[in-house]
Amino acid sequence: MRRLRTERLRVAALQRLMEERNIEALLVTQRENVRYLTGFTGSSGSVVVASGKPVLVTDFRYQIQARREAPEAMVLVQKKDHFSAVKDAARRLGADTLWFDDASLTIDRVKAFRKQGLRLKGIKDPVAELRQRKDTGELAKIKSAIRRAEDSFRALKRFVRPGASERELGFRLEMLIREQGSRRTAFDIIVASGTNSAMPHASVTGRRLRAGDLVTFDFGAEADGYYCDITRTVCIGRPTSRQRSVHELVLRALDQAINAVKPGVRCAELDRHARSTIAQAGYGKHFGHATGHGIGLMVHEGPSLSALSKGVVDRGMVFTVEPGVYIAGWGGIRIEDMVLVTAEGHRVLTSLPREL
Repeated sequence: MRRLRTERLRVAALQRLMEERNIEALLVTQRENVRYLTGFTGSSGSVVVASGKPVLVTDFRYQIQARREAPEAMVLVQKKDHFSAVKDAARRLGADTLWFDDASLTIDRVKAFRKQGLRLKGIKDPVAELRQRKDTGELAKIKSAIRRAEDSFRALKRFVRPGASERELGFRLEMLIREQGSRRTAFDIIVASGTNSAMPHASVTGRRLRAGDLVTFDFGAEADGYYCDITRTVCIGRPTSRQRSVHELVLRALDQAINAVKPGVRCAELDRHARSTIAQAGYGKHFGHATGHGIGLMVHEGPSLSALSKGVVDRGMVFTVEPGVYIAGWGGIRIEDMVLVTAEGHRVLTSLPREL
């Protein structure tokens, strides 16, 4: 019953937003958005939302699953193809025009819908906007994913020693995450050692860890479709003074950004807190990516914590804060935590030690 109420409330919130923006009917095609509104987890499905009950369009493979997972939607199983079925759904809802997320549909698919006689108008995705603010159920799943990831990393640490390869450690961490109950990892795990750690998104290699190496672990787990994203950098053996200094700098940038999190703050301002801290220490050119990103049904979703972001922090948002310094030929250090925005300010959801 709670799940039914949650999905009903989400659709109602979307309908209110649509009414404010004079959107008669909305075509929802992105898989995560379909799941968010209906609970349907299949790989083939679109939702048409107008007033009243939304219509979930899917195919024969998912007709039983759709009716089981999406009791709050009217399920329409396509007879010919998906495009004609969406036209049928629009006709049933009395919709002359379908608005759609212009970042989710290819030009070819838009043309195919228009060949059915449908009038389409592209807009910025309103469902993704709603998804930025997590409800209690979503937050519980994110916390579960974090717990699985952190418990797995704690279990991995005894294997992090000279002679172990990046590939071995990455594979072992993935298995540990799956043993915790995740159906998959949130993304391809990063284990980057030595000079490889200077690449923010390095792929795992057969390189074996050596004493004195910096090793960056970027990993995440899944819980009922929701994800987490955590990064820790460690040193194999006793760190050098420079390694300690850069690590302390990154940690200071992380704390500067997190401490500024509260409702009403601009996302670009959070990026500035982290970036200016690193720049003032002379490492500005070595921090070339955004400070963070939202996370939930997708590993990367809104809001974006970057210098170009137009977003504003709001209660219920969950995002990463992950400054880093990457020096070619030397190595890199990134520390990443996940933060929940509360009415009063924020709460850090991750709890792994940050020590080098």
